[in-house]
Amino acid sequence: MNRIVLPMKVHAVKLEYRRQLLLSIPNGYFKSIKGRNYVLITYDPDMPNISKSHPRRLIVTTKLGRIYSEKIREYLKIKAEYDSLFIEWKSRYQSNPPYVRFPVKQFYDPHQMNNEFFRRQIANTGNYVPDNPTMSEHGIFKSKNEQMSADLLTRLDIPFKYETSVYLQEIDETINPDYLVNFYEIDRCAYLEILGLSDKLKYSVTTATKIYGFSKQQYRPGREIIYIFLYDKYNFDEEYFIVQVLSAYDSMIPDSALVWDAGSQAI
Repeated sequence: MNRIVLPMKVHAVKLEYRRQLLLSIPNGYFKSIKGRNYVLITYDPDMPNISKSHPRRLIVTTKLGRIYSEKIREYLKIKAEYDSLFIEWKSRYQSNPPYVRFPVKQFYDPHQMNNEFFRRQIANTGNYVPDNPTMSEHGIFKSKNEQMSADLLTRLDIPFKYETSVYLQEIDETINPDYLVNFYEIDRCAYLEILGLSDKLKYSVTTATKIYGFSKQQYRPGREIIYIFLYDKYNFDEEYFIVQVLSAYDSMIPDSALVWDAGSQAI
């Protein structure tokens, strides 16, 4: 499939989130000197005397070296993500990205569906066991479409939990949405449901009842609940899935969170 193009606000948030994170953690790199492996720390918010011109050098195999090696590996991972996002931004917009006010203030959040909410939820609570489950690196799914959805969420860097539980009072039923997805950069999560347009009456009634239950309890489509309607259950539309998820993410970011007169620079 084609490369993923992030909506502007999502792109800006992902970029600035990583820029600010890089300023809050140790920076550095690895280097071999005379046959010994070192980790060099070029920035540490807790040690102002360290700099690129005066790095702290630690042997990787020492106790402190192992601790900092783990931190620097995480730094290098985030830095690579940041650089890729920054290059893509400059290529598309030919300007510096905006500053983002974190935490991103939400318009309205009736269910307090934030990062802490996501952390507390328990995955794999559904009871239904299909005759032919789909196995993948992400776990066991009821269908190939669910497994492909998990693959795309991973590619989008959106953490998820499969089949958590939510009680819908209006229909007096506890259901297991397909996914709970976490837009962690903006401290927000949402349920995601994969819905097929089935000609089976029982499935159609169940789907309609579920949508009604979510609606009556103020789970807004595109905010607290994201619906992915599969118009052809035999052909999973990856582009459609990505657009629906990223459009929902984008709609959760108020324009006021972005400050365009103080663009961030490459690190």
